[in-house]
Amino acid sequence: MDLYFNLVPVQLGNPYFQFASTLIFFPLAYYIAKWVGLDGLKGIGLVFHKGWLKNFLFSFGFGFVFWLVWYGIEFWGGQLEFVGFKKPAEVIMPVILVLVGFFVGSIINDLIIRGYLFTLLKKKIQIGWAFSISILIYALDDYWYAGFSLSNVIFSIILGLSLTFAFYKTGSIWADTGIHYGLNVAYGLLFGLVGNSGSAVFIIKETGHETVLSNSLYYLVPAAMFIFVLWFIRFYSNHVRTVTNVPFSG
Repeated sequence: MDLYFNLVPVQLGNPYFQFASTLIFFPLAYYIAKWVGLDGLKGIGLVFHKGWLKNFLFSFGFGFVFWLVWYGIEFWGGQLEFVGFKKPAEVIMPVILVLVGFFVGSIINDLIIRGYLFTLLKKKIQIGWAFSISILIYALDDYWYAGFSLSNVIFSIILGLSLTFAFYKTGSIWADTGIHYGLNVAYGLLFGLVGNSGSAVFIIKETGHETVLSNSLYYLVPAAMFIFVLWFIRFYSNHVRTVTNVPFSG
């Protein structure tokens, strides 16, 4: 599934073929999940349980706000400079690309790494090992988007803690994807779709100015978000009565 998603659509030059080939991922994932003994897409977390939208919206806010704080600190510290706004007519398509492109990319990545891999592993090995392996695979899988470096691997491992824990505690893909999608949207508003500045909504400039704080944000922000996610799930579970085993729902 991972090879299909990262290799097949990008090889197709026609955007309609790319879109169609991306949609094919979902029946492909369904039959592979069935083949290995999971209950299709439902078995890998794509289930519309009671409270799924609340899970998604809460988690979207977590990812979006923490990443905005990150960029806000970089603006304050001089690593980023605001240049201006695009014309209204030039904003519509970038917004659509960011919202649609990152949603599809986030949910498919989450279905592969957490929905399929983590669910399959936790049925066969101890949960701690399932956590560790799925997070490591997520970090290595980020090679498709950010290239391979030690700093990228460490960043993805820390981020993977929040994503995997959210999936584990809620039992569905929505809290996981909400976080993933939220931080991607915040990124896309400033940097566009996968670093393509032409698809960004705002015009900014990276100054190249670096400080100890700016270099640390790469690790501090996802670590702080993980601590917040741990606290929020515990707080919500202890103070809000639910009717399902999904901590955010009810």
